Amino acid sequence: MRRSFALRWRRAFTLIELLVVIAIIAVLIALLLPAVQQARESARRTQCKNHLKQLGLALHNYHDTHLILPPGMIWLKNGASQNQPVGGSPTDVANHVTNGNIGPNWMFLILPYVDRSALYGRYDENFPMSQPAPHAHATIRQTVIPAFLCPTDPAGATKLTRYNGPWGRSNYGANVGRERGGGNAYQQWTSMAGDRRGAIAMGNSATMATFVDGSSNTVMVWEIRVGSVDTDPRGTWALGRVGPSLVAGCDNLGDCYGINTKGSNGDDVADCTDSAATGNGCWGSGDGQMGPKSLHVGGCHALLGDGTVRFLSENMNTDIMRGLNSSAGSEKLGEF
Repeated sequence: MRRSFALRWRRAFTLIELLVVIAIIAVLIALLLPAVQQARESARRTQCKNHLKQLGLALHNYHDTHLILPPGMIWLKNGASQNQPVGGSPTDVANHVTNGNIGPNWMFLILPYVDRSALYGRYDENFPMSQPAPHAHATIRQTVIPAFLCPTDPAGATKLTRYNGPWGRSNYGANVGRERGGGNAYQQWTSMAGDRRGAIAMGNSATMATFVDGSSNTVMVWEIRVGSVDTDPRGTWALGRVGPSLVAGCDNLGDCYGINTKGSNGDDVADCTDSAATGNGCWGSGDGQMGPKSLHVGGCHALLGDGTVRFLSENMNTDIMRGLNSSAGSEKLGEF
């Protein structure tokens, strides 16, 4: 018995139909990708904020323990031994690093309060932080501490190679006030006028009681950007200088460039590299000025004296920013 088989033809996609499907998929990906990137940046931004909250808690715990805030940095007397504040105005700030005059800074001093007691215990007060390897200070300064970094800034993965490096990076700088200019930025905090004092003192220890303007109206720590190349010292956690771990500026309106300044004259930090094209410009003549910066769209984070973290607009009025950098200027800030 014969069986007849009917041929069945299956219809396939035509080339035009296939191209249409591919185009639809491409459009969907194009629509979805920005949302994914936005979600990732939102997560990174939240992490940056949480790191600042950790720093705020550490500073307050330090204050509760010692009844003072940590000094922004400490000069080593005569370049060796005895971590004592040195008065006067250094004439060549950059050389004070290589000459061995810089001791511990505020970020090093709060290490026990960010679960880094073992690292803190390796410090030898008889030697500067830049003491060459194989000294223990080389291990301290090259350590990467995630709580000191903002994941939005990829430059944080590149260590500083100057000054007997490598040095680990940081995206947070303590506010030392409105003094600027090579020597003025390092003058004794007690000799500054109240409207020029920051929250963290240079070579001296401030207290919460010195926040005459109110802790909620004074920035303790600003978000900053890491230098664009491995020789740029901006954003270096263990290096007690304006630029690496300290923010200073806004001495007068002519030099107050605000948040996320993109021009070459925004920062004035010794040995920096001008990267104005990427929004990280720098003049590089001395350690006179360092402003708050971030890679977030529209502004940057700031830790206030009361422990709260605010995201402040890059369009903020410069008078308000000057007031936030002052702990005892009696400015009337209003809303910010």
